[in-house]
Amino acid sequence: MVLLTKSVLQKIKGMRHQFSVVEAKIADYVVASPFRAVRNSTEEIASASRTSQASIIRFCQKLGYTGIKEMKIVLAQEVGNLPPRAVGSADLPGKSDFVAEVLRQSVEGLQRSVIALNRKMLDDAVDAIAEARIVDIYGAGESYVVAKDLQIKLRRLGVIANVDPNPHLQAISATSLQADDVAVGISFSGCTQDTVDALGFASESGATTIAITNFSDFPLAEGADIVLETNAVEVLSPYGIVPSRLSQHFVVDLVFEGLLVTQRDRSRRAYEHYNEIIQRKMR
Repeated sequence: MVLLTKSVLQKIKGMRHQFSVVEAKIADYVVASPFRAVRNSTEEIASASRTSQASIIRFCQKLGYTGIKEMKIVLAQEVGNLPPRAVGSADLPGKSDFVAEVLRQSVEGLQRSVIALNRKMLDDAVDAIAEARIVDIYGAGESYVVAKDLQIKLRRLGVIANVDPNPHLQAISATSLQADDVAVGISFSGCTQDTVDALGFASESGATTIAITNFSDFPLAEGADIVLETNAVEVLSPYGIVPSRLSQHFVVDLVFEGLLVTQRDRSRRAYEHYNEIIQRKMR
């Protein structure tokens, strides 16, 4: 597993004076479109940067990576954690444009996620969760918030679902799972080490594993039985964090709605039971 040390974008900036004309073209493409660089194939990157696939491999090796896959993993970790530019900076539009831009990117992110989502995988995820003894959920940072959202929704449907913010306890919980359990790992980049580790431990325990991620060819998805892929962000922007989180919540809602449809009687009984408890708490 590759861990984020010195970022790809920092390396490119620091080594720019060492690049040939061809390497500079690749560098410019990666810096200008890091999300596309992560998602696109070597052939697509070569076409977009007007270079060759061999040149891209040599470029990655010059940066110190074994190849394009290793560079993509580090880059995905990096762009998944980059903060948006400060609101109010000179290059941002006015307030009305800001609202419209957030809305546009959010809607487009959801639309791309619907296209990217494998419906068979979604059905398999719903079926697995419906039959599970326990559902363990893992996530870090903002993905933990999505994990908590999933837990709450499943609990309302009578599904025993667990989530813990402590990565050590996540790992311990994952190793205690059984063959009739389900583990869900949530990570935008698909490279979050703690989440990858926890899902790996769950798989070793025999549980069915589900990954919710924006990149289906990275470690989290590679080790999962079922992959629910989002495609929230195409380019790096000040607003990219909004559609990425929104798309993860959208997938959670699809799982929730899928359980409502396929487990109608169970869902109704669970809702009535928990609504009664809530009403009693409000008295």
